[in-house]
Amino acid sequence: LLPRYDRSMTSPPTSWCVVESDLGLFVVAGTTTHVTSVSLPTVRHVPSSSASSSAPVHEGARQLESFLAGSRRTFSLPLETSGTPFQRSVWHAMARIPWGETWSYGQLADAIGRPASARPVGQAVARNPLPLIWPCHRVVASDGLGGYGGGLDLKVALLAREGVEFRSATGEASEHPPRRPLP
Repeated sequence: LLPRYDRSMTSPPTSWCVVESDLGLFVVAGTTTHVTSVSLPTVRHVPSSSASSSAPVHEGARQLESFLAGSRRTFSLPLETSGTPFQRSVWHAMARIPWGETWSYGQLADAIGRPASARPVGQAVARNPLPLIWPCHRVVASDGLGGYGGGLDLKVALLAREGVEFRSATGEASEHPPRRPLP
């Protein structure tokens, strides 16, 4: 598997850079002008090297390394993604969630002016092509952690780096808060 590519993008990724961290290998991908995706450590095959890394991709990798090391809280990169207008509104609202805070899917739905759309918001969050840059790890279920494309262990680790701790119903610290069963 190479970095993510959605056929509706104006340009497929032409360069990528592998970012190594204690959480695993991340892949920043893009074109000569934009960062188009970030792949989480769940990717089964990571490119063996950084193929002709473009300036935006190289800068994206540098900023991601700083973020994972704890010395950066936000990103400033040229981005290009595809998505429906609804998805884009969710992703842009997600980018406003401050470091060290979490919002529920319902709060995110409120932020885009669609308060009854928590489930569609969750689906848009799951399709986020730029995790960490658009911090979907900061979106949680109203009764616990919720899900995460990179796995719950990665979500908990990312939130812990930001000082976010979850508590169980009894008030005890919980690495994996209770999750609502799927319908």
